Amino acid sequence: MCSHVRLKIPCFRLKAKRQSNNFRNQNAMKCAILFVSVHHHNTAKISEAMGDAIGAELLSIAEAKERATENWDLLGIGSGIFFASHHKSLLRFCSHWTNRPKAAFLFSTAGLPSLGWFWHRSLRAILKRQQIPILAEACFPGWDTVGPLQWIGGIQQGRPNPSDLDRAARFARSALVQATQRPHPES
Repeated sequence: MCSHVRLKIPCFRLKAKRQSNNFRNQNAMKCAILFVSVHHHNTAKISEAMGDAIGAELLSIAEAKERATENWDLLGIGSGIFFASHHKSLLRFCSHWTNRPKAAFLFSTAGLPSLGWFWHRSLRAILKRQQIPILAEACFPGWDTVGPLQWIGGIQQGRPNPSDLDRAARFARSALVQATQRPHPES
């Protein structure tokens, strides 16, 4: 694809029934999850589970740009993995914050989630350059049909599954707990 071609990628919102949970954001931290979900909406499913677990708003890149002046105490940042990195629009947005979050956690969905440490390197470097503390990282399995994988039906079919969504919720709650326990410098 030519570099001058711009794709408009819509944010996929799940209309799934929200499950109530007993965990509450007791310190009333302002939390959001910024995500890009494209092909099979794996990341949207994970984002929804995390958002429900910690009471976070789900934001597309366009929504985050509109609300760029807001101060987020904790921001989850993630997408599917595209050619060994997070989605380019997410990386571009994070490279040009107008108002940086106080802390972040990174996540992704991929056909090979065991390589999450490798997939996250570009986004991790951007946030470290901007001195945004990264509290946690996780890569969740997602149905992957890129390239020749489409001919065999892909890998990680049926993922993320309910177990993955539960793990995502626990991961987000853990990141929120870490955020509430870390000392915040007075601004």
